[in-house]
Amino acid sequence: MKKMTVFFSIMLLAGLASPPNIARAAGEFGKSVAFLPLSASPAPVPAVADQKTPQWKSREEYDAFEAFVKETDPNKRLSLIQAFLQKYPSSDFKGNAYVAEMQTYVQLNESHQAIQAAQNALKADPDNLDALSYLSFTFPYTFKPSDSDSQTQLSQAVSGAKHGLELLQNLQKPPQVTEDQFNTYVKTKRAVFNTAVGFASVQQKNYGQALQSLEAAAQDSPENVLAYSLLGQAYYEQQPRDVNKAIWYLARSVDLAQKSKSPNLQQLQKFYSQVYEAQHGSSAGEEKVLMAAGSSATPPSDFSVAPPPHHAATGNQNLDAFYKIEDVLLVGGDTAQQNWTQLKGQPLGLVGHVDSVVKGGEAGTYLVRVDITPNSQSQEGTYDIVLQDSQSDAQYLQPGDPLRFQGTIEAYTANPGFVLTLSDAKIDEAVLKAAAEKAKAGAQKKAPRRR
Repeated sequence: MKKMTVFFSIMLLAGLASPPNIARAAGEFGKSVAFLPLSASPAPVPAVADQKTPQWKSREEYDAFEAFVKETDPNKRLSLIQAFLQKYPSSDFKGNAYVAEMQTYVQLNESHQAIQAAQNALKADPDNLDALSYLSFTFPYTFKPSDSDSQTQLSQAVSGAKHGLELLQNLQKPPQVTEDQFNTYVKTKRAVFNTAVGFASVQQKNYGQALQSLEAAAQDSPENVLAYSLLGQAYYEQQPRDVNKAIWYLARSVDLAQKSKSPNLQQLQKFYSQVYEAQHGSSAGEEKVLMAAGSSATPPSDFSVAPPPHHAATGNQNLDAFYKIEDVLLVGGDTAQQNWTQLKGQPLGLVGHVDSVVKGGEAGTYLVRVDITPNSQSQEGTYDIVLQDSQSDAQYLQPGDPLRFQGTIEAYTANPGFVLTLSDAKIDEAVLKAAAEKAKAGAQKKAPRRR
């Protein structure tokens, strides 16, 4: 029988592939990013000719191949594909058969088997673009940083994706494919490969490579949630950090996730809010940035999120130490909570002036209210710190008395004014002794004289 030459592509399997799923990002930035796809295959694209010229070895081989291509039932198709592979193990179309198996497993939502089929396709044909792009597409979803060979996996993912990019660069448009179809095909796969390189580079902390690849991916795929969320992470983690670009791209990933109804919207929103509030000090303006990022893939040249107001350094170490605590706890949102988690239970020692002293909730305890800042010192009844103290001589302290103290950071209030509470407070004994002696001397002067 005369040998026949064909051009095989995923156009023949267009009915087998699932529709595209915009990659969905989840997890905390600064840590590994986890991904959870609904389907794990890029969309079917126009036929692109194989640059080689594979040959049928018999009419029977061709008919067996054509049988599974035409089969619409995925389970029956799998049986036909596996029978073909078993009967024709040296077929020139072995890699294509594995691609058909891969896409059928995708249709059946059996990702692990689909990945294995793609790996088998590459063993048969290392230049198979469909298998390369599928493995690149699924890698961010399946990668586990805890695996013992995680670094090897990352290196292999980068290598495979870059090989795919090289193949695309040298790919020639088949005559039966329009220019638009060909360009769409190339852009779709190029975005997948660049996203994979970007993801792996973020894991490797190679942020320069990550930014280059992810910006290319976003340009080819402007609705790609994953590319924008990774861009935001890369800009946030690089040194020096570009917070404004990080905020913009994180906002765009949230907007795209909202539009695509991503189940990971909550995680993306949480991280965006954390980064925004850490930079701005509150959530004011978050929605405005989200709307702007939703209508533009790149930030305007003058885009900037103003940092929260901080106290300027005074040169007074005692006062500056208090202001630093106040500033990090008044930024708001999750950032303030994270800062508080780190501060609570820590020892703190400062100097100040007594504002007032009242009895505590338990017998023998006192609440010593302390002025630290000029504002509190100038306003009666306004104070910065409350000391929970059990030293008996604390009762003799008077407004305006200077004191040195230390305690454990216990609580704080932000409104109506910032006040820090220290538990297990210990006031300098010399200060207490002086206050007690002064109080006793005053009492003696007031005592009536005996006649």
